[in-house]
Amino acid sequence: MVIKFKTRIDRFGRIVIPKRIRDDFGIADNSELEIETTDRNEIIVHPKIATPFITDKGGILVVCSEPTAPFGNFLSKDRSDRIKKISKELEF
Repeated sequence: MVIKFKTRIDRFGRIVIPKRIRDDFGIADNSELEIETTDRNEIIVHPKIATPFITDKGGILVVCSEPTAPFGNFLSKDRSDRIKKISKELEF
């Protein structure tokens, strides 16, 4: 499906990518984008996708890649959830 939005360039040369498109493509704050031009007078913007690779670390396969979104909040919430679970298990 093709989705079209109109946007404007501000005085600093920036454009806004509509939220729906950012969400559909997993583009978050500080995501890297690649911009290219074509010989058909087009400008193409797409998210830079890190190519994950697998490495062997002591007999354990580990996927090495970059996160597609900031994960600090995820780590904090996960840590908090684990602490709550352990606390409940220790209650007498």
